[in-house]
Amino acid sequence: MPNTSKKMIAEQVCFRLYGGYPDTAAPVQYEDVYKAAEQKANALFKLKQFDTTLPSGETIPENTMIATYEDVAVTTFGVGKSKSTLPVTPISLPKNAGIFLVYDPERPDNPFIPVQRGQGAILKADTLLNDLMGLVWYEPKNNVLIYSKDLTMLGVSSVTMELCVLDFSEYGETDILPIPSDMEERLVTELYEMFSGVTPENGIVNNITTAEQKTE
Repeated sequence: MPNTSKKMIAEQVCFRLYGGYPDTAAPVQYEDVYKAAEQKANALFKLKQFDTTLPSGETIPENTMIATYEDVAVTTFGVGKSKSTLPVTPISLPKNAGIFLVYDPERPDNPFIPVQRGQGAILKADTLLNDLMGLVWYEPKNNVLIYSKDLTMLGVSSVTMELCVLDFSEYGETDILPIPSDMEERLVTELYEMFSGVTPENGIVNNITTAEQKTE
């Protein structure tokens, strides 16, 4: 994996746009590229899951898609249940596969069982399976995971989540990004094409309309 960082991606895009480093008046700055690169990378990750991983017969997302979030708080919810708030919104994948693993950090080899929204109520109707043999399951609801047991009563105050997402806020400008080498050129090219139509203002001030304030 090459040493690619947010700043290197932004520099490549700006060099294509301006032929050098952008000045303070440039309409596209590094910070603009950072957020756009995050959005593009997550879209490409999702596309790769559908056009490469799933057609090959595999369902597990590639390791470069998975980010680990530790010390996610668990709080009591209702009677005999608990919940956690997702630290970031993952990529939308079938069957909530964007939430890859959730587990007690002291027992990483025993992840909690994922169920689809509404399936928890169906399990309760089955007296044989409703407890899943004592295992803990979780059900997603918007940005919250609801656990079948009160984990705080079991001594679990926080969990570790592995989510399918590339969250740029977790990386500094020069930190190495987990982006596959075959994706870099496409990412830079699409960002350049995205920003190539952005034009600076011509300096004309009009208090009535913004028309003709852009240079051609």
